[in-house]
Amino acid sequence: MKKMRKKVLSSLLLAAGLLTSVAAPGFAYPERPESARVYYEIAYFPCRLISMAVTTIWDVPTATFQDAVKGAIGGTKMVSRNLGKEDGTYELVAGGLVGGPVGLLAGGLYGARHGFLYGMHHGFVGYPSPHSGSHSMIFQGKGFVVPYDDNY
Repeated sequence: MKKMRKKVLSSLLLAAGLLTSVAAPGFAYPERPESARVYYEIAYFPCRLISMAVTTIWDVPTATFQDAVKGAIGGTKMVSRNLGKEDGTYELVAGGLVGGPVGLLAGGLYGARHGFLYGMHHGFVGYPSPHSGSHSMIFQGKGFVVPYDDNY
């Protein structure tokens, strides 16, 4: 009987913890009252720092991967286009061997820089709209949206 109580209590505590973790982001970054602007900024500074750190940690590998893939595709297409036919089989093979790795490296380096700056800025400052394409908004009470818009 005592074991059963412990199991039920641990299940209830686990469920309460999960519900709290799901609901907590909604309270992490409420609307700023004009009457308490300075206190508000001081009180929510730790939330901004956590948001900035998590966003940067998430954005750097995400943007690196995404931009490396875009760079590899772009490098392959550019070399094949310069060889004569952008969709030709032999041109694409040559483009993949020559332009693909260069585009992969260049895109990865650009993506690492882009993800770092994007994460640092938008993780700290936030976004004007929940539809702006941020995944860092979970720490600002707005939940996940799409990680990246296609036109950045």
